[in-house]
Parts: sequence; structure tokens; C-alpha cells
Amino acid sequence: MNLGRYISRSALYYPDSIALIYKDKRFSYEEFDRRTNRLAQGLLSLGLQKGNLIAIQSWNRSEIVETEVACYKAGFIRVPMNARLSLAEATHVLNNSEAKVVIADPQHLEPLLANKEHLKTVDHFICLEDTPDGEINYELLLAESKEEYPHVEVEPDDVAVLSYSSGTTGRLKAIVQTFGNRMAMIRKAFMIPGIKIERGDIFAHVGPITHSSGMLLMPVMFSGGCNLILSRFDVEMLLETIQRKRVNYILMVPAMINMILSHPKAGDYDLSSLKAVFYGAAPMSKPRIQQAIEFFGPLLVQGYGMTETTSFITILTAKDHLDALQKNAEYRLESCGRPIFESEVKVVDKNGQEVSPGQIGEVIIRGPDVMKGYFKEPELTKKTIKNGWMHSGDMAKVDQDGYIYIVDRKSDTIISGGFNVYPTEVEQILYSHPSVYEACVIGVPDDKWGEAVKAVVILKQGYKATEEELIEHCKRFLAGYKKPQSVDFVNELPKNPNGKIARRLVREKYWAHKERRVN
Repeated sequence: MNLGRYISRSALYYPDSIALIYKDKRFSYEEFDRRTNRLAQGLLSLGLQKGNLIAIQSWNRSEIVETEVACYKAGFIRVPMNARLSLAEATHVLNNSEAKVVIADPQHLEPLLANKEHLKTVDHFICLEDTPDGEINYELLLAESKEEYPHVEVEPDDVAVLSYSSGTTGRLKAIVQTFGNRMAMIRKAFMIPGIKIERGDIFAHVGPITHSSGMLLMPVMFSGGCNLILSRFDVEMLLETIQRKRVNYILMVPAMINMILSHPKAGDYDLSSLKAVFYGAAPMSKPRIQQAIEFFGPLLVQGYGMTETTSFITILTAKDHLDALQKNAEYRLESCGRPIFESEVKVVDKNGQEVSPGQIGEVIIRGPDVMKGYFKEPELTKKTIKNGWMHSGDMAKVDQDGYIYIVDRKSDTIISGGFNVYPTEVEQILYSHPSVYEACVIGVPDDKWGEAVKAVVILKQGYKATEEELIEHCKRFLAGYKKPQSVDFVNELPKNPNGKIARRLVREKYWAHKERRVN
């Protein structure tokens, strides 16, 4: 098998259709196919072989897409590096993965070259723009390389991608995704109820395409659609792009949607070209979902998944959203949907038995999209994948119709007075208060209860609320032990590179004086 071959097939069927847009660059499928052939051949000409590792670190740009497809064509293992990694983290990724080549934009290449002596396995540096003496220029490499398709075959179980993620531990670890995993991702993307990406449709990518946002690049190109890459997330730039380019699909995290809904000029743009607004990677409150549907129309589609499952494993469809509002079942907006296509998903108790409707257990997953394991982490792999089922660490409940409701991360559970409190449940109530813009609920040390529930809150601009008011608001909807015991008001909450609130960093401030992070 070879995933790159399918892009060449798209070029056969849609040669003149636009495959990729980035700023003023526009590549037809025919051009894109030729360029990715040249890149694959250029990398092979450096003495690389199938199975060698190619790392790329850059802010969003078209070359990231070309590198992904070229790596598929040549059978290389791609190492997408987050653009926000520190130099120490980037060095760890390159050494741990044993990457042979680094492709980077100037901003990232300069510090890597300055740290060259500490990079143990990197033989070649390829620069996407201005190239230092002695290094390889990306465009020149393409210009000097053959245009023939490289006939390299891989097996479904061969490694395609090492995706480094800190998860909830803070320690960078690599998720091993195979070519079979990536093919399973493409298959399930075509099975989303109510969604059919067609030739000429434009999918705008605003999140980091080196990570979760990039999972949908290949399904779009399989369909003859166009991937439009934005260099960064900016509310007005995004809305203007949707209006001007007549964008049809977009994927965002809830924090991005929050910023759009709060922007004073959001209503000035024509967004009528949109066919679906995908969201995921973090919970979104029921009131915010209702507000987003009022703004975008009945176009919201939620996906729940993780890098370990090669993206989403459940879907809450646009119809699910609409039915929840029209059939007096707004509670369903808190669900992440039902399992999609080949993904088997169960919620189980500590003995591995499926829980009854309404009971809380851990989400476990089985299917062709589940990772091979963690790179160089056999013990962690054994702990995570048991009897063929991947244990997510996410706590959830299921209703009588099979809809899954994520309650929280297992590791984020607050134990107060012997009772389990799931932060997301409390955050949902806080978000229903009209003054709350963002909220993060954590457990803090408490001499009496072990941990006390604390809310760290950003208020909407121009709105007011007191600590007592927010605690009383939660008290009306939650059991007494779940309500916050205290509220801190802040101007900013730390985010990870995907836009999710970094609960671990919020929590750290309150536990800094403790030797253990439990009490």
C-alpha cells in the first residue's frame, strides 16, 4: 500500500482543480502531485531509505502538506514537531526519534543550527526560505529532483508518523501511528453522517496542521477538495477568508469559537458558504454551543478522539445538535456523540465491565485507528493497551441511546472528602453564567477535605460577577460537595498549542509548595 498513490490518483481525476492554497500560492492537483514527487525523490537522493525519519518544524504553511504526502510516497516516517516547542523540547524530539532530516522555517532552523552539536542523528537541514551556507534550500531541492513517482510499498503495520504529545503528564512522548492507522482515519472521515466533501469544496485549517488539525488534510484531497492553510488564528482574518474564499468547512477548538462569538465585528461577515463547522479537542458548554448554532446556523459537528486513536472516534452530528434543540433534549449537547464507523468504544468500570446508563466509567477503544503504541515506551504501552483495548484515561457516562458524555480526565478527578468531583461538570455550570468567558476548575490542597474545589475564571469584557455569586450559581445546579469553595478571577488562562486550557499549569500554582500533587 502507499497513501501517496491516492493523491496521484486525485491528480488523474482532478488535474486542474485546486488542491492547496496558502497566502498567494495556489497549486492544482497536477502541480501538487509533481511537487510532492520531486520532494520525495529529493529526500531519497540524500541517501535516505524507506523507514527513515523526517522531522518538520514550522508554523502553518503549504510545505507541511507537501512534506506529509512526500513522506507517504517514499515510505518515510514523518515527525511533525509543534512550532511552539522550546529548543530543549525540540532537541529531545529529534534525538529521541533519531530523525535524519529536519525541514524548518527560518524561525525554527536558526536555533536548531546553533544547537547542531547536540543533535545526534540529524544529517541534513532543509530550509523553507532563506538558506544558510552549507544547508539545503527546499525549493532548490525540488527543482533539482526527478519528477517520477517513487515506487515504494509499505505494509499497513509499518510506522507512518511519530506524533509527540505531552498529554496530561507534561512529558513529551511519541504516539506511533501506522500507515494502517492513517488509512483508517481517511475511511472514517468519509463516514461522518451528513457530511460529504466534494470536488471544489474548500476546507480552511486554522489550527496547527502538524497536529490534530492536519488529520483532515488527506480526506479532503482524496475527495478532490481544496485545503486552505491559514498561518495563524485571527478572528477577523478567518472570517474575512471565509467570506472572500467562500470556505465550506472549518475545524476549530472551543476557545476559537468563543473568541469569534465575543468579537464585536463577527456579525459583519457573510458566512453563508459554510456547510459544517467541526469542533473538538476540548469540551464546550451547552450555552456556548447554543450561541454558536445561533451564529453559524445548524452546522456544528463535534468530534471526540485523541492522537492515540488517530483523531475522532465519536461524532455528535449536526442533526444531533438540531434534534437536541428541537426535541427538548438540550442535555444531549453535552454529549460527544456516538462511535463512528470502525471504532469500537465502550465505557467500563474498574473491572472492565460495561457500565449501566448514567454510571461513570473509563472510555476504552478498539479498532484499526488505535495507535501501535508509544515509541520506546513498552511499559506505558502495556499500561495503556490491554487485551487489544486502548484505555483513554477519560471518564464518561452513556445514556440509553448510546450517546457518550465525557465527564473528565481520570487524572483530573478531584477527590474532596472522599467524593469524586469531575472538573468539567462544574465548568459546564460556570459557563452557563452570563458573565463567564472562560473557566478552569481544579482541586487545591485543603486540610479538612484533602482537596477543595476551586474555580479560576475570566469574566466577559464589560461584565461583572462576584465570588459569592458564582458559587451560589453552581450551588443551584450541583450537589454541595461539587460547588467551588473559592473563585479566583484572572485576565488570562494558560493554553496548550492546540488552544485547550492547560489545567495542569493552572493547578501547579496552587500545589507548588507541596511535595506531592495529592493531599
